[in-house]
Amino acid sequence: DGDGDGDGDGDGDGDGDEHSIITCTTSAGPLKMHFHKSWSPNGYERATSLFERGYYDHSHFFRVVPHFLVQFGIGYTQERELKHFADSSIKDDPKRADLMPFREGYVSFAGSGPNSRTSQLFIAYDRAQHLGTSPWETPFGEVVDGTQETVRKLYSGYGDMPPWGKGPEQGPIRNRGANYIVEDFPLLDKFETCIVKRVASLTQMMEGDESTEKKVVEAGREGKSIERHIRVAAANNDKNPAIASAANQREQPFLTLILVLAFLVLVILLLGIRRRKMRKTGKSV
Repeated sequence: DGDGDGDGDGDGDGDGDEHSIITCTTSAGPLKMHFHKSWSPNGYERATSLFERGYYDHSHFFRVVPHFLVQFGIGYTQERELKHFADSSIKDDPKRADLMPFREGYVSFAGSGPNSRTSQLFIAYDRAQHLGTSPWETPFGEVVDGTQETVRKLYSGYGDMPPWGKGPEQGPIRNRGANYIVEDFPLLDKFETCIVKRVASLTQMMEGDESTEKKVVEAGREGKSIERHIRVAAANNDKNPAIASAANQREQPFLTLILVLAFLVLVILLLGIRRRKMRKTGKSV
C-alpha cells in the first residue's frame, strides 16, 4: 500500500541504532514519521533537531505534485539562531543500495548540489522510483501508521512551482513568510505542531509503544469498571429492601410536614368562612 511500516525491512537497522518518532498534527490530518539514524546519519540528526526545535511548526507544504512528491521546510521562525541553523548546510551521507529505489512514504532532503542539504524535506509519492540519483537524495525516514493517507490528501490544486505549475515560489516564501501563502495560496495545507521522541533502539521504541497502549487499555477498562459499579449499585438500591426502607424513612418526615401544613391551611380557611357567616347574621338582625 506504499505506507512505511517502520519494521526495518531491508534497512539494516541494528538494535543499538537510534530512531526518532515524529508525531504531527496538520490541517489535513495526523502525520507520523519514523526516522532511522542508520539510513542517513547526518540527515537524520539535522531533520530530528529541526523538528525538536519546532522549526517546521505552522509551515506550509508549499510544493505538492501528485504521484511525485510533497515538499516543505521553509519555516517562519523569527529566532535568529534557529534560522542560521536551518540555513546552514550539512554533508551528504553515503548512498545505501538496499534503500533504493524510492518508495511511497520515504522522507528525504531536497537539495541543489553536493552537500547542499539545509532544512527542506520531501515525502515521496507512488511514482518516485527515479528519485535517489542525486547525492543529497538519501532517505532517512518514512511515513508510518497509515498516515500516508494524510499526505495523499494535501492540497495540490496549484500544481508544481513555476515554470512547471502555478504554485508558490521559494523566494517570496522566505521574504514574505506565511502572509505570502495565506494571501496568494490560501488552500495549501500546513503543519500545526509536532512532537519528537528519540529512542536508543527498536526494542525500546516497541516497549514504549506497548507501555502507552497498555495505559490506554487500562484507562478504558477502569472507566468501564467504574461505570459498571454505578449501574450495579443503582440496581441493588432497587432490589435491596433494607436500602429501600432507609430511603423511605428519609422521605417520611418530609411527607409529615406537608400534611401538617395542609391541615393548618384548611383550618384557617374554615375559620375565615365561619367569621364571614357570623358577620352576615349580625347585620340582618
